[in-house]
Amino acid sequence: MGRIQLSLVERVLSEGLAEMLFIMRVGRSGEFIYEWINRKAREELGFSDEHIGRTISEVFGEPAGGSLTDRYIEVYRSGGQAVYEDRFIGPDGKERYTEVMLTPLSEEGAVRYIVALVKDITARKQGELMRREMIRRLEESTSRFRALFENNGDAVLELGPAGEITGANPAALRLFGKSPETLLGRPFSGLITEGDRGLAEAAFLLASNGNLQDVRVDIQPSNGPPVGCLLKFTPVAPDGEPIGYYANLKDMHELDKLAGLYMESQNQFKIITDNVSDVIVTIDDTWRLVYVSPSAKTHYDYHPGEVVGKATEDLIHPDDFPELARGYEEILEGRPVFRIRLRILHKNGRWIWSELNASAVRGPDGGFLHMVVVIRDISRQKAEEERLEHYAYHDQLTGLPNRRLFLNRLEDRVTEYKKNKTPFAVALMDLDRFKEVNDTWGHSVGDDVIRAFSHRIENAADDVLAARFGGDEFVILLADCSTRAEAEALAVRIIGALREPIVAGGHVIPVSTSIGIAFAGPDRVSTDVLVKLADRAMYEAKQEGPGRYRIVE
Repeated sequence: MGRIQLSLVERVLSEGLAEMLFIMRVGRSGEFIYEWINRKAREELGFSDEHIGRTISEVFGEPAGGSLTDRYIEVYRSGGQAVYEDRFIGPDGKERYTEVMLTPLSEEGAVRYIVALVKDITARKQGELMRREMIRRLEESTSRFRALFENNGDAVLELGPAGEITGANPAALRLFGKSPETLLGRPFSGLITEGDRGLAEAAFLLASNGNLQDVRVDIQPSNGPPVGCLLKFTPVAPDGEPIGYYANLKDMHELDKLAGLYMESQNQFKIITDNVSDVIVTIDDTWRLVYVSPSAKTHYDYHPGEVVGKATEDLIHPDDFPELARGYEEILEGRPVFRIRLRILHKNGRWIWSELNASAVRGPDGGFLHMVVVIRDISRQKAEEERLEHYAYHDQLTGLPNRRLFLNRLEDRVTEYKKNKTPFAVALMDLDRFKEVNDTWGHSVGDDVIRAFSHRIENAADDVLAARFGGDEFVILLADCSTRAEAEALAVRIIGALREPIVAGGHVIPVSTSIGIAFAGPDRVSTDVLVKLADRAMYEAKQEGPGRYRIVE
């Protein structure tokens, strides 16, 4: 090839190519010599004419030069193209990622040159690393929540939508004296004594409507007398409709014992409160803090002397105080205990999610003296519950919303359409010949392809809900799509986003998608019908060949 004269084609490669381009000559001794370097490579990596005619090892030294030379030797020997990703520190001192494609050029049956096309993928790679970290954190948070559930000192039951038991933590198994097999599937009310069963069922019904109440009930263990517990149902309802419940059962024996000891002796009460990890306070009938246990310093950084005498309202979040006031009034009216979750002001200004269990202390004549409140910091539990709800509605592989969340949002949009007839559409798509990807390169590469496909869908479909429906199928809710032209524009963007092959596991994999789009209409106003029409349209498009779409209006 010699010293290359800048022909028109070479000028285009040198000045107009967005990627970095190197032409390496194979020396007589098998070394690889820089023959030609385009402008992009010179600007990005600091190459110049001084590097022309020098070998890789002379430019980079060891060990970097040796590692790079090994890549070229592999292509030289195999005579086939290779793609790999590289990571290095650029001239600016920042970490860079590149995708390198090595292509051998042969003359008279022997490889004489190797062309290296280098694409900067730093932004994309950093995005992938960020997504993986998010998935890792999500998995970690789920593990933490399960650990919190399993190690909770209070009994906790997991319930289905109808109140059937779907899980129990070890504390619940100990409380009821039963094995998991004997609990699973049975209604929770069967564990409550007959006299309190109606009260527990009423509390469950109220919880399903968002009205959370603490009720004092007796549960019946397998062996022994009934046990008094404070029962509370907490619905899991990310979109307003409960998909399950947590039933928290606190054995009230110790709390009752504390209240009894307090009535017997103020001194004994102080001994107890000074040695428990939860914060214990007493509140008088003017809402002033009369006593605060030393553990307030551990959880909220207040020395008892700093807050005794303060108005309770000063330490409670404004949005939560009305509910606390209602509970207080119920205590005055004769309710024995109540439980509430609210935010308490930390000394550093942060709001700490806490759980309060309150009971009234009355004199010999039954008159109200003050309220005893046991306070527990539940900020970690609260955060884990919120993360678990997020995890339940998002796909673990891609991070996109999952089938359940999509169908919930679609149902909402169908309801809205029935009211105002505002048009919208559903798009369903999958990868053409995806089974061949799994069969050829394995499921790990297949997963990488699905992840890459999801990222391209997200980039092409801005401001709409895109979700993984299952396998290699994805769906999009075009909530504001009113014309065929808008639907076609989206389909064209998604198909166009797959013109560039996906690189996964060191393989360059050409991909395409078939898309079916169904508009809502007078005879198409249910989630099942819209999804089935979009699915049918997708398969009709697939019959016409890869990279096609079909619209049903």
